[in-house]
Amino acid sequence: MSEERKAFFLKAAKVLTLLLVLAVFGVCTYITISLGVFTVHEVTVAGNEKILDKEILQRSGLRLGESSIFFFEDTVEKDILKNPWIHSVKVHKEFPKRVHIDIEEEKVYCLVFGSDGSPHYLSSSGKILGTAKFDEGLDFPVLIGDGIENSDLLKEALQILDLSSNSSVLDWSEISEIHIDKIYGINVYTTDRRHIVFDRGDVYRKWRKLENIIQHADNLGLKQAYINISSSDMGVVNFEAPTVDSGAQDG
Repeated sequence: MSEERKAFFLKAAKVLTLLLVLAVFGVCTYITISLGVFTVHEVTVAGNEKILDKEILQRSGLRLGESSIFFFEDTVEKDILKNPWIHSVKVHKEFPKRVHIDIEEEKVYCLVFGSDGSPHYLSSSGKILGTAKFDEGLDFPVLIGDGIENSDLLKEALQILDLSSNSSVLDWSEISEIHIDKIYGINVYTTDRRHIVFDRGDVYRKWRKLENIIQHADNLGLKQAYINISSSDMGVVNFEAPTVDSGAQDG
């Protein structure tokens, strides 16, 4: 047999093999789809509190009765993550007929006022989550001021809130407002009307200085009204005048 005939038969064998494989694949696919072996019969969602299952399912694009063969987990996850309230998501195919979606929602860290004057929820990473609503809670520290547009100042303000969330001296719940100013930096106001001047930069070291000042003053029974820790070397503190008991009388 000549070399040309051998090459012809070899090429023909390869083509026939490919056609056979495609035919088998097509038959298997048809049988799989027609019998509903991988048809999605159930989609479950877990981990969501603020976002309804319906919203997550709509964003996922998943439909009951469709084959799970024809969607990819990473594509579904990207679509779900378009909701600002979603921090992370994981989609699991539980063959043959079930899909499970694990959700981790963003946590509200504080409030910030938008350009229209309405309050919005802000996450710890500085992501705007949505318009604040009374029935979902408004009891959060508020960030205000023209410096919010400065990403560095905003990051420092969020860092202060993060440090307060683990502090036994000045807790996150005691912070009422954080004023962020392009010129004067960061000023913190507490629920008991203390005014704390941070200015800008070196937040961690300033926070430790603040904790030491508050702790020492509390140990002495002195109530602070104003604390300035903007300086790298020292802190300035004004104390409230002691309250005199009007009912006290000389013996």
